[in-house]
Amino acid sequence: MDVAPTLTFARRLAELGKPMWIRFVLVPGLTDDPDDVEGIASFVSGLSSVERVDVLPFHKLGAAKYTALGLPFPLAHVPAPGPELVQRVRDQFARHHLTTT
Repeated sequence: MDVAPTLTFARRLAELGKPMWIRFVLVPGLTDDPDDVEGIASFVSGLSSVERVDVLPFHKLGAAKYTALGLPFPLAHVPAPGPELVQRVRDQFARHHLTTT
């Protein structure tokens, strides 16, 4: 997946001084690698207009929609992140002087 357009857009918003809230979805086994989180936190900390980073723990509340549509839920095997993992990721962003929720 090419994220270059998204990063370019984020830089442009920062250049324009547009306030941003970054939403980071924390999915165990997919988005929780410490080095990957560190890279994202480093990039986001360089954007001058970021007001906060919302760390959003993965959940399965949408699974019923897949069932209703007769589709398999692709993340059925993925557990919700535990509080320790959520705190670790929030701490990683906070070490870059970013406000987290």
